Amino acid sequence: MNSSPPVPRAPPGLLQLWQEENQTQGGLWNGSQELGWEELEKMLFLFAKEPVTISLTAMYLVSFVVGFVGNIMSIRVLTRKRPSRASSLSATRSLLINLAVCDLMVVCVCMPITVGNLIYKAWVYGDFLCRAVPFIQAVSVSASVLSLTVISVNRYYSVHNPLNARSFFTQKRILSTILVVWLLSSGICMPLIFMNRRDEIGVVEGLPLVFSICREIWPQERLKQAYNFLLFCALYCLPVLFNMVICFLTVRRLWSRGSQLKESSALNRSLPASRLKIRKKVAQMVVALVLLFAISWLPVYLMDIWIDFNIPKSLQDVTPSPWILQLRPFAQWLGLNNSSLNPICYCFVGNLYRSAKEMKSKYHQRMVSLFNFSLSEGTTRSSVPELLSYQSSTQPARKGPSATGRRFRGGQGNKNKCGRLNSCQHPPLNTVSSENTSL
Repeated sequence: MNSSPPVPRAPPGLLQLWQEENQTQGGLWNGSQELGWEELEKMLFLFAKEPVTISLTAMYLVSFVVGFVGNIMSIRVLTRKRPSRASSLSATRSLLINLAVCDLMVVCVCMPITVGNLIYKAWVYGDFLCRAVPFIQAVSVSASVLSLTVISVNRYYSVHNPLNARSFFTQKRILSTILVVWLLSSGICMPLIFMNRRDEIGVVEGLPLVFSICREIWPQERLKQAYNFLLFCALYCLPVLFNMVICFLTVRRLWSRGSQLKESSALNRSLPASRLKIRKKVAQMVVALVLLFAISWLPVYLMDIWIDFNIPKSLQDVTPSPWILQLRPFAQWLGLNNSSLNPICYCFVGNLYRSAKEMKSKYHQRMVSLFNFSLSEGTTRSSVPELLSYQSSTQPARKGPSATGRRFRGGQGNKNKCGRLNSCQHPPLNTVSSENTSL
């Protein structure tokens, strides 16, 4: 008696699409003849020609470019040293850098493999990536929402207790909090490493042709349902609800004139108009990030729960895919696209684009100063022989001591004037040299 589990069959939609394509091109395969590896390869690439696959590939491509460039620039701007501030990064900037790193992991790891699996249905990335990619995606999403929670708490504390905010959120505590966020996220998502594995699916019953897929294999369906519901509550419902409440209290505090008047002795001294405006901008950015996360990940969470509780595993492999399984790739793109939209919130809501413009103008000024320095250095070298020849031609014209003294004094005055003029004409020379050495 064979104790090995039966090889699951491929969804009928794959065979139906292959039969339609085969008949369109005048093929003779009708399901009863032998299906070779060449036909299997063509079958696995058929979904790449579908309009849904083409549109999803284009959407992922745009999201990848925007997310990669946006998160790299966000990290570059957030880590830029500001001369008017302390050498260490602020708490909000450190947490935003951590959030940008999470988003960059999603963009660089999850998006390319998702697109590759859309175009070619077989899993060719090995068992390690089959376990690692879902784990990285889940950990990145978990770290993102927990980082947003820490940012919300930081903003709430900074508004309600501005005098002690900087001393409470020290750099050491922020780094420890970020470490706890990553450890907690890894612990929550650890079961995905063991439950995701590469499996083989039979193409046609009775034929030995199979191809590999990556999916979750749980010992019991109840365990999968319970775990997915736990993720929905722990990584979506509770953090989003908590962030909404904290953001509401923070915004009400900032925009409430009555509370400012009641605590004018403490709040107005510690929060001047410029700082209050900046904190309002940061509060708006945090609210936008929380709303964007809630809107982006809600569809895929709800679809996964609905699929787990309403579509049995056997029906997913035998019956044609219902409409919710066809919409699920778009919901997954919407969730992953959250990592590409966060840098836009940094720039247009949090005014981070001003720091980017300052950095761009600074590099532009350095390049212009370096170009002017090279031109002025060449001009100075070419004018030295002409100046020496001019002085030698004017020396014989001096007559008498008084004239000589007057000309000497006049020449000295012109020399000083020329020296002052040169110093005025070429002030960037020393500056450029010092900046270049610092680089």
